[in-house]
Amino acid sequence: MTNAQPDRSSQSQFGRLAGAYGASKTHAQAGALASAASMLGDRRYGTAMDIGAGPGFTAFAVADHCDRIVATDVTPEMLEQARSLRGERGAPQTELMLTAAESLPCRDGSLDLITCRTAAHHFLNVDSWLAEVHRALAPGGELILIDTISPDDAQATSWMHDIEIWRDPSHVRNLTEAEWVDAIERAGLRVAETAISRVDLEYPDWTERAGMAKEEAVRLGRALKDAPPAAAGAFGIASRADGTIEFYWPILSVKAVKP
Repeated sequence: MTNAQPDRSSQSQFGRLAGAYGASKTHAQAGALASAASMLGDRRYGTAMDIGAGPGFTAFAVADHCDRIVATDVTPEMLEQARSLRGERGAPQTELMLTAAESLPCRDGSLDLITCRTAAHHFLNVDSWLAEVHRALAPGGELILIDTISPDDAQATSWMHDIEIWRDPSHVRNLTEAEWVDAIERAGLRVAETAISRVDLEYPDWTERAGMAKEEAVRLGRALKDAPPAAAGAFGIASRADGTIEFYWPILSVKAVKP
């Protein structure tokens, strides 16, 4: 199967920042990784694939549940980070593969588990990706999706989208919980479990990790500080005396099964 053309925006953004993401405490948060592992329960999987793996943290977290785990990403530099981290993370058996999320190099029905954490908001076409997930999963196979989501409030959602694009031009869109459930079910998968949590963020660490120019980062910090009430409430925005700003994005975790 021919791989889809990779998204050059994501390759450019994450290629230059791969080291920062490999060292990111946010992306390696034990709580978020435990959420992925907990949805697996006691089941043992044959072949699993982690899509948009980045430095590989999710693949490493689920590796012990699988006979074979393949971490995929569209960015070579991210896979190099995963290569250097897999031993110290206790998952030296993790295989690495360079491929686009929308065109997985595997046979129909050959995967027992697909995971995807904090990557789907970069996908250009979520419906195409979910169709590919459905194709690749075996009957009874599972998708574990974890991603940041938009709130139901339209003003807060619009503000969040503008801030995300400003910080990271490769960002596409955070769906709402309802939009994700609808998209997953339209792809022919059955939603078996959902959970809402959050990822705690802090400015300026958040902008530094994205490699923003200092002037732009300062402007974005002001926008966080001056967020409209709907956004400030939805994302728990709070300024500290030392100039740092705390906030969070809501996270949706979904377990879906191919009938």
